[in-house]
Amino acid sequence: MGNFGTVFLYLASIAFGVFIFTMVLLLLKSRGQEKDAFQSRLTKIAGQKTNAIYLNEELNKPISERLIKPFAEKFVNGVKKISPQANLDADPGDARSAKMKVMLRKAGMKLTVGEYRVLRIIIFVVTGLVLGFLVFFLAKNLLYGLLAGAMGVYLAYVVLRFRLAASVTTRKRLMQAQLPEVLDMISVSVEAGLGLEQAMIEVVKNFNGPLIDEIAITNREMTMGRSRNDALLLLGDRCDFEEMQTFTRAIIQATQMGIAVKNVLRSQAEYMRQTHKNKIEEKAMKVSVKILIPMAFFILPVIFIVLLGPAVVNIINTL
Repeated sequence: MGNFGTVFLYLASIAFGVFIFTMVLLLLKSRGQEKDAFQSRLTKIAGQKTNAIYLNEELNKPISERLIKPFAEKFVNGVKKISPQANLDADPGDARSAKMKVMLRKAGMKLTVGEYRVLRIIIFVVTGLVLGFLVFFLAKNLLYGLLAGAMGVYLAYVVLRFRLAASVTTRKRLMQAQLPEVLDMISVSVEAGLGLEQAMIEVVKNFNGPLIDEIAITNREMTMGRSRNDALLLLGDRCDFEEMQTFTRAIIQATQMGIAVKNVLRSQAEYMRQTHKNKIEEKAMKVSVKILIPMAFFILPVIFIVLLGPAVVNIINTL
């Protein structure tokens, strides 16, 4: 069993090294060929000046976009080619793919369903291999190593699933906390004479956060020709919490009925501030109940030990 495990370890190490070398070679080769062809075309079309401008633009990009992103895209495409397409690419008629796409969008991840599934496969494989080899080295047992590898794959699956759900919840909470301030800014801008679209542009310029990203998408959609009502409906669907949907429906209803938008914005801003204040007060009232558990398990036993400890020692000595 020991000889078999040693041979298996050597073969696995060699195979892993050959795999890494091959992947790096393929990625660098295709990247270099594409870049050389693109550079030669630019030189022929616009001469050395255009080539220099292109190089300056490339150098101004962050290293993640210039180096890591192309390698990641090549690797994802390579995994897609050797994997079943039905398991990776998003099928428009597949309910699971549609649900995954919505979850990624709500979590703020700029990944397609296929890219996310490839990323999960990579994490599964790496986690299983690392945990399996670690247990194999410590226990010197191949069966334990295989079981640990399978357990690592399962743990990676569970962690990624809960991580995605936690990202959705955290992003929604951040948008809810930012909404009153954003509505105040939009309301003040409209009161000052700006239109709703211009007020949204000012908000995008002066704020940061997940809610601002969604507002920027809405403003870009209206700029490209989508109607205001449709863009606001999509904004409420993307944010997916009650306060934003109430705001978008109020603006749409005011537009349809001919009501002044600034009055609706003022009332909505006051309503959102009051709602946010009520939620904070509700959380503050729950603190007194939640603190009972740590007090009962951590604080009260220490107090009993400090108060009753000397008395118990004296009683034991007396008896």
